[in-house]
Amino acid sequence: MNLEFPPGRWTAKWIWAHRSTDWDASTARRTAVFRHDFELDSRPGTAAARVAAVGRAQWFVNGHEIGRGPVRINPQQMRWDDHDIAEFLHVGTNSIAVMVTADVDATAWSMPLPDSSDLRNGALAVEVFADGILVAATDDSWRGRILPGWSATASASLLKRGDETVDLRSLTADWTTSSADEWPVAKKKRAMALGASGRDTPPTHPLGPWAGRPTSRPRPTVVPFESTAGGVFIAPRITVGTLVIDLEGPPGASIEIKGAERLQPTGEPQHEAYDSSFVVTTDGRRRTIESVDLFGVHAVSAIGDGAVTVHSVAIRERLHPVDGDLHFACSDPALEEIFAVGRRTVSICSLDAYVDCPTREQRAWTGDSVVHQMIDFTTNTDWSLARWHPRLTATPRSDGMLPMAVAGEIEHTDISIIPDWALHWVHSVHNIFRYTADRDTVARLLPVVERVVQWFAERTDEHGLPVDLPGWVLIDWSAIHSDGANSTIAGLWGRSLLEFAEMSDWLGDGGRTAWARGLHARLSDGFERLWDPQRRLYVDTIVDGRRRPMTSQHAQAAAIVGGLAPRERWSRLVDVMCDETNLVHAAFARADGPSDPGTETDLGGVYMYIGHPEPWWDTERQVVRAQPFFRYVVHDALVLAGAGSRLSRLLLDWGALLERCPTSFGETWYGGTTCHGWSSTPTRDLIQHVLGAQPDSSEPGALVIAPNLGHLEWIEADVPTIEGVVRVRVDRSRISVRSDHRVRVRSGSDSVRSTPGVTTVLPRTIVT
Repeated sequence: MNLEFPPGRWTAKWIWAHRSTDWDASTARRTAVFRHDFELDSRPGTAAARVAAVGRAQWFVNGHEIGRGPVRINPQQMRWDDHDIAEFLHVGTNSIAVMVTADVDATAWSMPLPDSSDLRNGALAVEVFADGILVAATDDSWRGRILPGWSATASASLLKRGDETVDLRSLTADWTTSSADEWPVAKKKRAMALGASGRDTPPTHPLGPWAGRPTSRPRPTVVPFESTAGGVFIAPRITVGTLVIDLEGPPGASIEIKGAERLQPTGEPQHEAYDSSFVVTTDGRRRTIESVDLFGVHAVSAIGDGAVTVHSVAIRERLHPVDGDLHFACSDPALEEIFAVGRRTVSICSLDAYVDCPTREQRAWTGDSVVHQMIDFTTNTDWSLARWHPRLTATPRSDGMLPMAVAGEIEHTDISIIPDWALHWVHSVHNIFRYTADRDTVARLLPVVERVVQWFAERTDEHGLPVDLPGWVLIDWSAIHSDGANSTIAGLWGRSLLEFAEMSDWLGDGGRTAWARGLHARLSDGFERLWDPQRRLYVDTIVDGRRRPMTSQHAQAAAIVGGLAPRERWSRLVDVMCDETNLVHAAFARADGPSDPGTETDLGGVYMYIGHPEPWWDTERQVVRAQPFFRYVVHDALVLAGAGSRLSRLLLDWGALLERCPTSFGETWYGGTTCHGWSSTPTRDLIQHVLGAQPDSSEPGALVIAPNLGHLEWIEADVPTIEGVVRVRVDRSRISVRSDHRVRVRSGSDSVRSTPGVTTVLPRTIVT
């Protein structure tokens, strides 16, 4: 929303609560609650409120939940949450209530402040302006207390986050509205740090905050669970949000609400090592309690004291909104289902950032998000998260490489890097350029793009090929060896160089454009060494000057999208990528055989610690298939090579994922989580490639339509653009467009400007 607030220093003071005598210093999380009342003589027309917290805040006005935030981010770039709360105010006494949870150590979604900061263990600042006049601001007149028993266990591993715990004896159900006169007064905090003045009003070093919320707020929706025997509660599908539990039990009794991502064939929850729990201690009354943490579950089990009765379970879904009510339909019902499931999968992975899997980690990974972003750009009129996530992840290390995941313990500890994730991130910046034509954002991010492409340039051999890259070269979960010079990395870097050059040229920076194109030319010459002239394909790697025989769809696709393969080879590379007789499901999950769809094989993370196993497949003949994530690159390559008509049938491969989970797409063809947004490429493809509707980067707001119907008789969809939504329908004989806005549409050499409210038929089309 980004309401208007006075510039510069806040009036509000940083505050926190005094420790209670029964406070446990060993807990992994501190939870504090705050209350304040203020008077209004008249109801305001506008009431701009903002909240900043070291930790996560949920805040209420007169008992109404206003929001939860701020969004996750590196503390050095902290944002505040803002809202117009006028509708919740009345004449007389009004109350503000805030609960803040501050994690002691880094988690998947938070980074601690330096030890030297006095704000490290939690802080809060709030301001309310009624019709532009300050009517409430945090200071030592506010009341606050730390809640014993409201905490979390430490994360057990990178995949298993901690369990949330609450003790209802510490807080009454009506705490947001009842009197807080008995609570201790809050204490002011100063932002002490080496060399800093120790100011007690935001913005302060090292966190700010510097600006308001960058993304739209979730619109919470309650999803009730069905109660079955044995304390089991089942949702209609995987759902993501805060757990809402109606329960009662004697004082001091406890119950564990344990989540499950999947169901067994019997319908029971299939509990796994990565499941997280919500543990509640009861206070002798019937209460409805809501978690602070977000849980992604299909079912939960109530485990524990038989004296506790769980009356009902629900989740209040808190997802990034999908706006526009955009239509999609085509002549193949299977593709309509795949489209819808892909959209749903991205939705449940869209929180305050694009996350990998809502049922486990909930981390903001740097590379995964490129697929999420493209689906939002093509199926959602709310682009705030699509614009924001590349900025969130633009936190380069001193060497220019991006963290593999941000705003959490991975960025905080810098345990490793995934070099190729930074190259997918560059593509996400290019998507912002293409879809929004936002010069300010592109100009802000382009220096980070430059540092990324330079990082690879500094690690090239005498032939211009990136070689022996440090860190975890993931590619995807397929068995792609990455020692020496790797063709997939070289191709993705080539794409990044071309995109950097295009964006630099658009901003009028001819010097950087020429620099990037020069690097690309040198890379293109060196890339020829990866070509196997006998087999007429690109191998995956060169090690110690020799081509190794392994090859993959990835290598051929990256050669095309990176502009490194001569055009006369493209048709051959298409055959290599699409010849089913030679494609193999090889993954590092198994060292001795295929990881076929439905085999439920472990992902293969062990290879990160023991190295890559030697190939078991026929490396002279077989070509390793891409996993669902990298298929976006494969499909882009097919369309560039003029083979887009193959795409509609290739998208039917996702039917195998629907057999595993009918409502969201899994992480790989063979296992992992059942809800991974990076696997949702078909939803993007059906708009961008099959319908063929993409932004025209040469004219912001214009739409290029280059259909690839394949086996479809027709396809139609509402396509969002910066000028508005365009309804596009393609069949075997024509393209028709309709919009409430004047939008330029181009297909082939034909270009028309639509008349608002009138269907326009392009006079000449080429429809495959």
